[in-house]
Amino acid sequence: MLKCVEKVNESKRFKAHFKDGTINKFGQTNPKTGTFLDHQDTELKKNIKRHLKDLETNVYRRAGYLSLFLLWNKPTLKESVNDYNKRIKNNDWHIKY
Repeated sequence: MLKCVEKVNESKRFKAHFKDGTINKFGQTNPKTGTFLDHQDTELKKNIKRHLKDLETNVYRRAGYLSLFLLWNKPTLKESVNDYNKRIKNNDWHIKY
């Protein structure tokens, strides 16, 4: 399960901390368009298609999964984290865009 997400000032925008101690960096954003968390623009949300290939790996800790389900899923990070943890628990990675 995902424990928390923190902002970082490095080459990646966030760090995801998992309950087992694993930390993964993710979220290299385009400053012109940002992410769904930044703008809540449903038209730009269609850009998530680039992350769908990451779902083929079946590794939910990958940066592509984290970006897709945390940055491009719900309007707030808190909502996205809650949804992400439900998906881990239910092994449900279906996404609508």
